[in-house]
Amino acid sequence: MKFELSQKAQVRLGQQMKLAPRVLQSMEILQLPLAAMAQRIESELESNVALEQVEPGEMKDGSNDLDRGDSPVVGEVANPAPLGTDRFVRAQELHERIGDDESAENWREVARREGEFDPRAAALENAPSGGLSLEEILLDQWALYEGSPSVMNAGRALIANIGENGFLVQTIEQIAGECTVNGAGFIDEALLLEALPRLQLHLEPPGLAARTLTESLILQLDATERNEPGNPDDTRLADARLLVSEDLHALEKNRLSAIRQRHGWSSERLDCARECLRHCDPAPGRSLRVESAPIVRPDVIVEYDAVNDSYSARLANGILPNLRVSEEYLRLCKAKGTDEAAKLMLTDGIRRARWFIDAIEQRGATLLRVVNEVIARQRDWLDSGGGALRPLPMREVARELKVNVSTVSRTVAGKWIATPRGAYELRRLFAGGTETDSGSDMSWVAVKAIVGEIIAGEDKTTPLCDQAISQALKQRGIRLARRTVMKYREQLGIPAARIRRMGETA
Repeated sequence: MKFELSQKAQVRLGQQMKLAPRVLQSMEILQLPLAAMAQRIESELESNVALEQVEPGEMKDGSNDLDRGDSPVVGEVANPAPLGTDRFVRAQELHERIGDDESAENWREVARREGEFDPRAAALENAPSGGLSLEEILLDQWALYEGSPSVMNAGRALIANIGENGFLVQTIEQIAGECTVNGAGFIDEALLLEALPRLQLHLEPPGLAARTLTESLILQLDATERNEPGNPDDTRLADARLLVSEDLHALEKNRLSAIRQRHGWSSERLDCARECLRHCDPAPGRSLRVESAPIVRPDVIVEYDAVNDSYSARLANGILPNLRVSEEYLRLCKAKGTDEAAKLMLTDGIRRARWFIDAIEQRGATLLRVVNEVIARQRDWLDSGGGALRPLPMREVARELKVNVSTVSRTVAGKWIATPRGAYELRRLFAGGTETDSGSDMSWVAVKAIVGEIIAGEDKTTPLCDQAISQALKQRGIRLARRTVMKYREQLGIPAARIRRMGETA
């Protein structure tokens, strides 16, 4: 075996494109929605001492022309303002203490010591609490039960194993095994089985702590009977229990004929039993958790001008502060007595502040250009609604505005638009579509709306199958395969025809 070692010098030619930091920052700012933009501004204000917020009543652009130009020019300033000197000294002390990696928390600590307003801390103080968890709510209910210490302990162990739907996520055997392993006292299967029915009867709403859907529905029917005692000859609740116990699977598949034949019931009797079940909750635990809807802040507001019969767009920048380069730091940068190292630090901060302000202004201008182009092309949708939304690929808007498609994509990413028809994601207005037999364009959103319209107008005793819906669309000039119809129906949350069938005759 022979090894050869050699060294060779090679020269390779190639091209490599690197984006400048200013371009990267502009791309990052462009794709931020309004709420994230507010946080980004707050972060920049904390990290860059040369950037400051324009207070209400002040002019964004002062009469002094020191804050114009691409880089600060060293000039002669006799005596900088004492306030500027104090702020510079404080910023320089902070910079020396924490180095290049400026911590936002340290900056806030200094700001609080100086008595300055901290918007982030104020937002945290005013934010609504997350509320109690499902386990905490159920433990508060169980604490009101009067039972022996062993039963109370077993009830708490059961509550710890209740999932979001309100059902036990583990078997009694598994819960007992975990209690033994974790050393939670003498909690065996017998004690858990003793505590379980007491827990089920005590917790509200009825149906909690059930092991199966069948058990939960029966618990809810039992609670209905206790709270609303009726005529002894009324068999509705008994029939509903029988349906849950023996025919739940057939009921889910809407096999009503088979159920009637098995029990010898009439259609009216079966409908009465089913009506009792409609008042039951298949997931009783969810009713205890109130999920707050996410807060949507539109980036652009579209308004209708009745006089000119036109739509106009404006930025919704009410929560964004006005920014400017600090005049005090500009003067300090020009002052002869300022240390060279300090001037270097200030020069970098001023340059970054200008880049940041320019990026925000460019974001707003680009966003308005894109939105104005969209509302011009979607005028019919703004006038009539969802069915009139036309196909609008991003490349068409990019071609019209003479920008790259990626620029349009970043502009609409995560943005919301408030229109006279409501608030929508801006990306939703860029819909794909198809061409009808008449030659007109129709978006997939409009096609989906027509599918829902056809199903809403069907005869519920003989609902339309997917193939029949496809034929109905064809009659309207829209050619759509059965599988596509099924996909749109499922996206609309509409079950199959067999499940939609109602009022079946004997």
